[in-house]
Amino acid sequence: MSDTYTTRTWGRRGSESGRPSRLAVWSWVLYDFSNTIFSISILSYFFPLWLGDELGAGADTVNYLVALSALLVVLTAPVLGSVADLRQKRLPYLMVLTVLAVLLTAGLDLSGGALVVTAALFVAADLCYQSALVFYNALLPVVSTGRGAGRISGYGTAAGYMGTILALVVLTFFVSEQTFFGATFGGPEAARSLLGPFGGWISTSGEPNSNAFIPTAALYLLFSLPAFLFVPDRAIREPQPVRLATAYKSLFTTVRNMRAYAGLGTFMLSTILYTDAANTAIANMALYGRQVFAMEQAQIQSLLLFSAVFAGAGSVGFGFASDRLGPKKTLVTVLVLWLFSIALSALAVAPWMLLLAGPLVGMALGGTWTVSRTMLLALSPPERVGEFFGVYALAGKLSAVAGPALTALILSGLEGYGTVSYRIAIGSLALILAIALFLLLRVPDARYEENVDEFSPAEKREEPTL
Repeated sequence: MSDTYTTRTWGRRGSESGRPSRLAVWSWVLYDFSNTIFSISILSYFFPLWLGDELGAGADTVNYLVALSALLVVLTAPVLGSVADLRQKRLPYLMVLTVLAVLLTAGLDLSGGALVVTAALFVAADLCYQSALVFYNALLPVVSTGRGAGRISGYGTAAGYMGTILALVVLTFFVSEQTFFGATFGGPEAARSLLGPFGGWISTSGEPNSNAFIPTAALYLLFSLPAFLFVPDRAIREPQPVRLATAYKSLFTTVRNMRAYAGLGTFMLSTILYTDAANTAIANMALYGRQVFAMEQAQIQSLLLFSAVFAGAGSVGFGFASDRLGPKKTLVTVLVLWLFSIALSALAVAPWMLLLAGPLVGMALGGTWTVSRTMLLALSPPERVGEFFGVYALAGKLSAVAGPALTALILSGLEGYGTVSYRIAIGSLALILAIALFLLLRVPDARYEENVDEFSPAEKREEPTL
């Protein structure tokens, strides 16, 4: 056949004009909506409260498990990125890993509260969830061709925080009663009664937070389906056979030779540090409010909802800023916002101060995920985007090991000091962020438009024929 990879692989999911269809773009965005439902439910809210409070495992156990799952991602994500580049395929891996995460999430509710089984299911589910993100992020240049990678990345992150709001509203229906304008809605008994014979899995006493796991799995799968069906998965070079030994060797070669790509190594080091702060904040937001300020679950839910609204706004705003000002200047602004919000959280003396810090944390968090993707895209050669997103995941998960592990050690070592231990653990993130900001200032002010254009089918390149 004479068709090149450039024209052949666009197919029904693209457009003749060189831009992916709107359906493809919004299907990619919707996947961010779906996976954030998992993140808020399993990583930030229902699972930590269930494991830490209802099963009595404690906040340190939650952080140790997060660190363990992150360590496994460290060992696998970069190789998965290499596999994506070698095979020039991302969607099949995205689909398999997402479905596995869905099944393991549902399995949490069936574990019976056995700590070892619960821990194993959580670690495996988080591993699949995090690994799927490698392939999802590698599809960003495909769907942003001709539209602005910062804007599309921002839409995705904003949709994710809309997923957070949906999750907190819908999933809470299965967990606890909610009062609106004097009327009471939801709760385990109401949910079980509404579902009738299909509600037998709902616990009406003892461990209500576990009721969120099966609905989490269902929503995660439901909103992932459009990405499976409509997002294009284009090849820009000839696929190559995959051998694990070759993939790991390629990883070490990439890391060793990273200095050949201006600023990439420094950016990765900065990423390790600032995502350390982000991951630690995500894992501890609910527990921090509970243990330092004795906030009720309804108050914590309000804090997370309020923060999610601002995170969505920050995602879109910083996405547009990335297209206009460039990713470096935008990311510097994000880190400055992080510094201020972390300091305010650690020094807060009343719940209202934490509620004030929450929106700032939300905006910084939305900007972090939005602009980090575009910054990496600007620094990476287009034919190795998957590989470098794998290394990016490695950098992020190295921090996800260090951050929660350090927090757990501080909480354990300063156990006799009450809430001061948690304040010290959170306050230490400000120093880490300051170092990350110093490193980021040394990274070139690169732009990503040229790299994104490589994925346009309108670009005719001399490539091997099929």
